[in-house]
Amino acid sequence: MENILTTLRQFALKAGRVAARQALRLFYVLKEGDLSSTERVLVYAALVYVLIPGDILPRRIFHVIGLMDDAAAVAYVVSKVSKKLTPAIEQHVEMKLDEWFGYQVSDTR
Repeated sequence: MENILTTLRQFALKAGRVAARQALRLFYVLKEGDLSSTERVLVYAALVYVLIPGDILPRRIFHVIGLMDDAAAVAYVVSKVSKKLTPAIEQHVEMKLDEWFGYQVSDTR
């Protein structure tokens, strides 16, 4: 799991905090969540899609558009497992983002 987290960090630093948040949600729900077999497969598939160098629209060639297809895959799977995202998982995500990007005060309105 640490290899996945290391690769996620590399993705995060290129994609930014917002995109990284969604990918980290998947990582932590996979690590700590109570997922069905189908949900587990979906999460693994989305993470693999984001983390492998080649995909349908490679980021190296298509830049922003290449990131958008990754973001769409992750967003779809996050929506499928959103009920499994506990406050503890969200806290882990925010702590990891703060570690990677520096502390950021969130808007609590």
